[in-house]
Amino acid sequence: MRPSVIAVTDKFAPHAGGTAVVWTEYCRRWPLEAVRVITRRFPGSAAIDRQEPYRILRVPYLDVPKLRMPLLWAGLFGRTLWECARQRPDVLHCGQILETGLYAPWLKRRFGIPYCIHVYGEELSAYARRPRTRRWMQRVLEGASGIAANSRFTQGLLRDAVGYTGPSLLTPPGVDADRFVPGDAAAARAHLGLGDGLVLLTVARLMRRKGHDRVLEVLPRLRRRFPDVQYLIAGTGPEEARLRRLAAELGVEASVRFLGRVSDADLVPLFQAADVFVHPNRQTETGDVEGFGIVFLEANACGVPVVGGRSGGTVDAIRHGETGFLIDPDSSDELADTLTALLSDPALRQRLGRAGREWAATFTWERSAGLVWNLTRQVAGQDVKPPPCGLLRP
Repeated sequence: MRPSVIAVTDKFAPHAGGTAVVWTEYCRRWPLEAVRVITRRFPGSAAIDRQEPYRILRVPYLDVPKLRMPLLWAGLFGRTLWECARQRPDVLHCGQILETGLYAPWLKRRFGIPYCIHVYGEELSAYARRPRTRRWMQRVLEGASGIAANSRFTQGLLRDAVGYTGPSLLTPPGVDADRFVPGDAAAARAHLGLGDGLVLLTVARLMRRKGHDRVLEVLPRLRRRFPDVQYLIAGTGPEEARLRRLAAELGVEASVRFLGRVSDADLVPLFQAADVFVHPNRQTETGDVEGFGIVFLEANACGVPVVGGRSGGTVDAIRHGETGFLIDPDSSDELADTLTALLSDPALRQRLGRAGREWAATFTWERSAGLVWNLTRQVAGQDVKPPPCGLLRP
């Protein structure tokens, strides 16, 4: 008999972030009749809920200044409490360690429901800086029957930043290699209204840790060597105004296009149109850091070489010198030299792109979702093996 599952997460489709992608892909591959998702409403979520074959329960998102997220988390807790009391699932999956996991130990005591916690890196780094939230994380982890981490970096944070020394399951995300495929770059550029010049691309939320400003800072140098180079920035976020000002101050606004949020239909053509995908991620002074970087796999799957920062979990996503390059995100010279080498050498780009396609194909959602489903069965008391299969110490 398959275990019944409630998965509660504050990020789910149609949200565009990596965590939302992870949970949407997991649930599509788990036994559909066994899964019930509790998440928040987003614009366009009704259409998603109609097309997904499993049950999705949404709580309202009230846009009240300074209270948006606390109200959301309270709503998620209330709905999870109600569903646990009614359904008594075999396993509760918490998509966030505190936002949706803080109340999991209480639910376990109240209803006897074991729970799994999923961690991604950036939240551990940020919360571990405050003694209170660090203690809360420790309490949640101590009561968990399973812990899934998206990268070796995240496993290291569990140990070094949080102080957790128990086992965790390494569950790197996947990529849909049937959707993200190499294509005709000229056709993709025509579809997107781009010219024939060299194209640098970043697809990411506009946040400091993503490193858009680093690319803008080296763009004047690149333009002297490659006058027709274009830098495409896809995504929205709090850094947009600052980045637009920086582009103007540097005199490169004519070479930069802010695309905003890109539709699903245009995302793959956008990757196919790029010569290099560049995302020089870094850790900020607040602890914000990249936990893995699904987008590097998506670009590689489209046959595009990637450049990322040697920071956080990105080292698990990029094979340095084979699928792209890892650079010091604080070194403008290293970033400029690496991009110059790639833009000036089509054969190098093609070699890295081919290897990147092969590398990305090893990261399947079937494997990732299967690992977590096996963990679910173990937590539910099914197919238990000593030690639990796939559990790794950080």
